[in-house]
Amino acid sequence: MQQKRKTNPKRVIGLILLGVMIIAAAVLGVRVASLVDMTFVEMRTTPTPEPVAGNVMQVTPDPSVPTSAPVLRTGSQGEEVKSLQARLQALGYYNGEIDGQFGAGTKAAVMAFQRQNGLDADGVVGESTRSTLYSPSAEPYVPAETAVPAPTSASVPWIRADGLPLLVNRDSLLPEGYQPAELALVCEVCGEAATVKDSAMLGERVALEALTAMLQAAHGDGLTVWQISAGYRTVEKQQALFDEQVREYETKNNLSHADAVSATRLTVADPGASEHHLGLAFDLTVPGAFFKDTEQAVWLAANCWDYGFILRYTKEKEQITGFLAEPWHVRYVGTEHARVMRDEGLCLEEYISRYGRL
Repeated sequence: MQQKRKTNPKRVIGLILLGVMIIAAAVLGVRVASLVDMTFVEMRTTPTPEPVAGNVMQVTPDPSVPTSAPVLRTGSQGEEVKSLQARLQALGYYNGEIDGQFGAGTKAAVMAFQRQNGLDADGVVGESTRSTLYSPSAEPYVPAETAVPAPTSASVPWIRADGLPLLVNRDSLLPEGYQPAELALVCEVCGEAATVKDSAMLGERVALEALTAMLQAAHGDGLTVWQISAGYRTVEKQQALFDEQVREYETKNNLSHADAVSATRLTVADPGASEHHLGLAFDLTVPGAFFKDTEQAVWLAANCWDYGFILRYTKEKEQITGFLAEPWHVRYVGTEHARVMRDEGLCLEEYISRYGRL
């Protein structure tokens, strides 16, 4: 008697799945074929557009434009800053050394470029400034039609006959018998804008009024702590300060008298060569802090120019001014002069040399 073969369940399931796959493949093939046919029909009925001359823009990357560059600001350094300085120099905004150090001169050049090209003049090179700076449409520097205003009345002693601010340094001594036009008490004019170190301190009224406006603006930006540590000095007072510093170098540093005098001249003006005698120079400080490291110093460097003040002694100009950098020392020259000096990166000696007519 013949035995009946047992059905393998796995084999049955496998055959069923195979059948389903064959049917699905057949259906899918029909659909794919149908889609292909439809595509060819669409291609035949819709003409392919031909390129028209002038409609295709060819974009050629400019190798001089830094890509993925970081935001550059005061304190930045490196190759990106060198490229920035070179570009600003090529456009006529920067006349300093291409050293890769983003200092006051580089910032002034950036701000001048931003102003002339309709950008926010914050001295920071971000995406918008960078794209404009390296574009073919970047506007080169165009100096004002006249950087020297008409001479001011001779009754203002700190204005030269050619209308420029009076230059005072060891090579340009104060005129004999020089007296400020209108001295006023600093504490009375500046009021609560700042602490005044000496209640008897004086300054030229026009400079004090500008100083007050500047400090009030700083208050508006949240910087309310300021001290005015020095203002007008007589020649006799300057002589006393000079002699005191010389004695200190001689006693504490064991320097010879000649060496002590040389060292003193780096930080203290010679009697008769001090801007403080003009009544237009002020030392601004923050009590209990090293001024260079304060937010006030940063704000002053960025904004003093718009109130007629200049940073008289900067690190970049030490070889010209003969003084070590003093970020706390401001000198009033008037906004028309201060802004040109800022935009062109000039110290007072360079400004007089470039635009003076005496």
